[in-house]
Amino acid sequence: MKNRFRRIMAAGLAAAMAISLLAGCKDTSDSAGEDKKEEKTEANEGGSGDSSDKLKIAFVPQLIGIPYFTAMEEGGKKAAEDLGVEFLYTGATQASAAEQVKIMDSLIKQGVDAISLSVLDSSSTNPYIEKAQEAGIPVYTSDSDAPDSTREFYVAQALDEDLGRTLMDRLAAQIDGKGQIGIVSGESTATNLNTWISFMEEQQKEKYPDIEIVDIRYTQGGSSEQALKQAQELMTRYPDLKGLVAVASSTIPGVAQAVQQEGKAGQVKVIGYGSPATVKPFMDEGVMEESILWDAYELGYLTVWAGKMAAEGKEFEEVNEIEGISNPVKWDAEKKILLLGEPLIINKDNVDDFNF
Repeated sequence: MKNRFRRIMAAGLAAAMAISLLAGCKDTSDSAGEDKKEEKTEANEGGSGDSSDKLKIAFVPQLIGIPYFTAMEEGGKKAAEDLGVEFLYTGATQASAAEQVKIMDSLIKQGVDAISLSVLDSSSTNPYIEKAQEAGIPVYTSDSDAPDSTREFYVAQALDEDLGRTLMDRLAAQIDGKGQIGIVSGESTATNLNTWISFMEEQQKEKYPDIEIVDIRYTQGGSSEQALKQAQELMTRYPDLKGLVAVASSTIPGVAQAVQQEGKAGQVKVIGYGSPATVKPFMDEGVMEESILWDAYELGYLTVWAGKMAAEGKEFEEVNEIEGISNPVKWDAEKKILLLGEPLIINKDNVDDFNF
């Protein structure tokens, strides 16, 4: 994976330059939308090098500037290079459903060919999913779903149930299946975070009766500073606390630093959904043993591949062999989920194998 990361750096600059040339070159009226899409597809198949002929595949992350979503961006850029499309990666520096709505509205006006988003608050973004679809733009979710929306499909990193249950199993092993634990999450409305927490709770109730989840705290925008404060408060209120779960990758530094500052590394176990780059310093210092995640780079690659398929009106196979992705990608037609794979357990033995 390290070699792959180095190979994409040069391509990344070119992709960024292409993105900056974004212009409203597509007629977004209802009557012209489908004709334009067909024209672009035909031009791409004909091998035109004009960027105006390329399909524009957009992804709206929950926020930008953290290693996890940067890895998705790099994977998306590589896919765009390989597939001959233009990748538009645009988000806010803080997790904000209101900002996602503004970005989606802008993308609709620009007349892009497909929009994907990592959903923060489905009640806010669902109307804009419909608005885009009315304009002839396929919209799908990636990284975080909105199953209550009209989205075309969900590009899933791993099944939500597997992610939630796996984390609880790994934490339970670290605390010998007993004791009090607290949870520090990101935005209270984040669909994916809340779903993972719900499966953690189910797994605890079904398998670990001697574990008690004492509290679930939330942070605005997944703020690391707020996560630190929440973790400190949990340890003060529950002095016998055995574990802390940092649900959002952006909350891991705050939670880990709180445990460090209290001198409780190893005494209060820290686990969460964090990228290798985020968790490595805390693994090196003995604050964390494991993190649960997936290959964010490949998730970004898959997101762009799926967007091109959607823009061209193509169907997924039950099992999809995709060059640029390590393992076959499964398609669940009933649930409309395109599944990247199984949860990845990151620990000190493999944390250096990744570049995100």
